[in-house]
Amino acid sequence: MRIAAVVGYSGSGKTRLVVRLVGELRRRGLRVAAVKRCSHGFALDTEGKDTAAFAAAGAEGVAMVSPEGWAALADTPRPDARALARRLFPGAAAVLVEGGKDVRGTRKIEVLRAGVAEIPASRPEELLALVTDAPLAGGAAVPVFGPDDVGPLCDLILAQEEDMADIRLEVDGREVNLNPFVRTFIERTVLGMVTSLSGIDPEPGLVSLVIDRTGDKSQPPAKP
Repeated sequence: MRIAAVVGYSGSGKTRLVVRLVGELRRRGLRVAAVKRCSHGFALDTEGKDTAAFAAAGAEGVAMVSPEGWAALADTPRPDARALARRLFPGAAAVLVEGGKDVRGTRKIEVLRAGVAEIPASRPEELLALVTDAPLAGGAAVPVFGPDDVGPLCDLILAQEEDMADIRLEVDGREVNLNPFVRTFIERTVLGMVTSLSGIDPEPGLVSLVIDRTGDKSQPPAKP
């Protein structure tokens, strides 16, 4: 999975750029997802609707399901872009995160525009590239593209080193930090067992294992 954030001030053209990048990546036959970061919050629920009532009553999460699709709302600590992309779209080849300048967790493509923002707000080490419709005073330490350089920009996104295998462990809804040794041990152990099963691809892309003991009557009583 390749992940890139497209950031910039309002009116810089970042949304239009994301739309064009998604279209180009899809044209290349890749599975693509996009995440919109709303710095000022948002609401999908409508007051008076059932889902709003569930949330008001204290539900930690609310989901809506229809024949056409589903949507979910949950109150969670602010995740970084990479963690969110992995969690929501594990099968995507590329995920684009469109949002403000404070997006965390991945390299940024900052969009500049004459009369809106002409100087990068991101630190050089945070940047993957700059996109601008005007000459950049003083040059730049990263590649610079024009707003119509969609193909070359996609090439750069895909040239990023692919993420290492994502190993995530959650216990009762709490994510557990894993050091490299434990991550490798879990990956090799689970893959070794799974790929030995009949009919399983020897190189699976995504493996999900859930151990749900909430209904296990054989659990020992909790210690006082």
